[in-house]
Amino acid sequence: MKHLVLLLPLVAAGCATGSLANAPVVHARYSQKGPYNLDMFGPHGVFVSVTNGIVDAETRPPADDDDLSFWFSCTYDDAGLAVKVTVLDDDARRADTCPSNAVSCAAWDDDAVEIFVDAEFARLPDSRADGGVHLRHGGEFALVANGAANSDYSGYPNTFFRVDRRHFAEKGTAELAGMANSTNVWWSGCAMPFTFGTGIQDESSKLTLYTFYIPWTAMGRTSRPDRIGFNISVQDDDAGGRRDHTLYWTGDPKRPYANESAFGILVFDP
Repeated sequence: MKHLVLLLPLVAAGCATGSLANAPVVHARYSQKGPYNLDMFGPHGVFVSVTNGIVDAETRPPADDDDLSFWFSCTYDDAGLAVKVTVLDDDARRADTCPSNAVSCAAWDDDAVEIFVDAEFARLPDSRADGGVHLRHGGEFALVANGAANSDYSGYPNTFFRVDRRHFAEKGTAELAGMANSTNVWWSGCAMPFTFGTGIQDESSKLTLYTFYIPWTAMGRTSRPDRIGFNISVQDDDAGGRRDHTLYWTGDPKRPYANESAFGILVFDP
């Protein structure tokens, strides 16, 4: 799988210091045809590895790119943000902590992807301070390899709405966007293993595709912001039990999940 890495440009992340000048930036493009109308299969977008990413200080670094690395890209429509994450992991997918139908579980102890949102762009040193009041502007949204989810550390816990990717392809997001309102805030996503170059689900593959859709209402907003604080991590559970590796796009290694001042920036292009 090494050749996949060499075919793509690397985007250096580094460790942000809280200064906007030093924060890495990623762009989301607008899609009139729905947020999942992008290259669904195969590595695409920003590449993150142990070389240019941030390893959570509570875990050990991956041995190499095959042990753990990922690509991510973002797009959006009128109702919300979509994020596609392709994970490369040479170990079997593990989800022994979270049941497949869970909407509240320790996602970080299984193979999982987490999205972090600071939609008020406050860049606080601790997003969970002050009783978690700032989490109403986003927070943490996690998907596990078996389809479980967690949004406990967001403004809208237990709001996951699971959808099949074919639903988006056939019906678009208009129907689902109607569910995103002040009394029924939701986010959605799915995870599937696939074979590169074919788009066919393959349980033996080392690649897993995670797709997220987070509406503006799950960020405490009624419309798209110009930019948000943003981070993304991949959890790797190689042997069962607790996680082995956690790799972030950027951030503070000691508290990469809560220190918004070290998040990257997601800019919404018109």
